[in-house]
Amino acid sequence: MRRILLLLTSIVVALGMAACGKSGQVESEQNNSTPEATVAALLDAVKEGDQTKVNQYVAQNDSMYSEESETDITQSKIMFENITYDIQSVDVIDTEGTAGVAVDITNIDMNIVMQEYMKKALEASENSTDMTQEEAMTLLKDSIAENKENTITKTVNLEVKKAEDGQWKVKTTDELNTILTGGLSEETFQ
Repeated sequence: MRRILLLLTSIVVALGMAACGKSGQVESEQNNSTPEATVAALLDAVKEGDQTKVNQYVAQNDSMYSEESETDITQSKIMFENITYDIQSVDVIDTEGTAGVAVDITNIDMNIVMQEYMKKALEASENSTDMTQEEAMTLLKDSIAENKENTITKTVNLEVKKAEDGQWKVKTTDELNTILTGGLSEETFQ
């Protein structure tokens, strides 16, 4: 009886592994095969802080494209790891290989986080003259953790074009960059 149970367990595990392996392979093959899959893969790469993957889903002349793939992933992941998204619709693909993808994107409201961070940084500076980068990152992480319920959501309409190699590429916009950074825009820093 024990042998039969072991045999059945082995078969179930083997079938499960085979199914998972095929699913992952199909998923990776489909990342650029449709406009919707390309947008999802791009947003997942942003969440992971993986610039190499981001580059796969945008054109070289796009604002999100960067040759500097070796940047500190920890810093970017802090801001992007809480992003959630829901693809709402995909417009009809025109004859030129262009599609529109509407996606709801939610992130922590970084304007509130930055206010909290600045308050904590000022308090910390009263007790010490120099703050290390590690201490500053800890303050930022704490500010984000304390404000996870303060989120913003925006529907972004993205243009996705089919490249010459047959892969879809997302054309990013300032609107997309602003929601991905939790509402922080270039004007925030000016």
